[in-house]
Formats: sequence, structure tokens, C-alpha cells
Amino acid sequence: MTTSTEHTATEIRSAELTPGTRFRRIGGGLSLLAAGTLVFASLLMIPFENQTEAQYLQTGVDHRDAILWAAVVLHYGYLLMLPAALTLVRLARRVARRTSLAAMVLSGLGAGLSGIVVLDYYDVALANGLPADEALRIYDLAAGYGQGALVALPSVLGLVVGINLALFAAWRARAIPVLPLVLSVVGWGVFTAFSGDAWLPSLGSGLAAAGLVWAGVLVLKVRDQDWARL
Repeated sequence: MTTSTEHTATEIRSAELTPGTRFRRIGGGLSLLAAGTLVFASLLMIPFENQTEAQYLQTGVDHRDAILWAAVVLHYGYLLMLPAALTLVRLARRVARRTSLAAMVLSGLGAGLSGIVVLDYYDVALANGLPADEALRIYDLAAGYGQGALVALPSVLGLVVGINLALFAAWRARAIPVLPLVLSVVGWGVFTAFSGDAWLPSLGSGLAAAGLVWAGVLVLKVRDQDWARL
């Protein structure tokens, strides 16, 4: 009777391991490793001075090529935040269902930042193609369209709040320790509060990246059998 029960349990565990189980676990873990790291790397590529609009545009002249390449890196970093958040949501969905759902919705909104990054090319073109005063005039004109905030603000809040809420849900489910959550919250807080500084946003994104990398390593260490039961 005991042998029969063990045999049945083994069959159940084998049935749970679909062909995509390992792919989803490894893909989710790698997205956690890559998302924050790419955002961090992109900011290190650009020594932004944007206390004023004029300084910001001048950066596009002084560091044109770095900005053009950093925008590509940043685009993929923001994109990968969504699968990273969904991976954390999977860890928590059976324990913190409502929190996981909110994190999933907000992170979906945050994915919009990957498209907003394209505006960097527009700003660089302005800075390099027009006299400084004319470039500043057009930049201010474009920034004055209030409808843009309806796109940008939900994307920024969605990404920052969504990924942190996903980490909180995973911690609440005891899937990760509290320190990755603390690193992420502090990091994104510094990133947003000191966005006009040349290097503090890089420091903040580095802390956030460390939290996500920590969570990603934990996901990669999960056994496929355990992942399938989440």
C-alpha cells in the first residue's frame, strides 16, 4: 500500500512538470537579474546634468552617442520589469492574491516607460539640430502639453509602485527575505526624489537592481518541482 502511494505521488509530481516549467522559472529569474541591471547600466552611461531644461539639452550635445545607446539599454530594462514583476507575483499569488493582482496591473502600466524612452531621441535631435534658445523653446512647448502627463505619470508610478508591490507580495509569502524589498524601495525612492542629480539616480537604480538580482538568484535556485506547485 505504501509503495502504491509513493508511486502515485511520483506520477503527480511528474505530471506537474510541463515542458515549459523550467523555461518559465529560468526566464523569470533571468528577467529579475537583467531588468534592474540594465536600468542601472543605462544611467551609468549618461552623466546627466538636468537641474534645468537648458542643462538637460546641453547634455544631449555633449554626450550624444552615449545617450542614443543608453536609451536602447534603458528600453529593454524597462520592458523586462514586467516579466520580473510577474515572476514575483507567481511566488506570492497563493498567499497574497490581492496584492499580487495590484502589482501585476501596475507593472503592466509601468511597461509604458519603455516606449517613452524614445523621446530621448527627439530631445537629442532638438539639442543638436537647432540653436540652443530655439531648442529650449520647442522643448518647453512640448512639455507644456498637459496630456503627456496622462501617459508619463501612470507609467512611472506603475513601474515604481508595481515592482515594489510585487517584491512586498513575495516577501509576505515568505518567498524572499525582507532585504531585497528594502533595497528596492530605498533605491527607487532615491531614483525618483533626486532625478535632477547627475549621479544619485544611478546610485538609486543600483540599489534597486541589487534587490531584484537577489530575488532573481533565489528564483533560479528553486527546484522545478517546487516551481510547478506555486
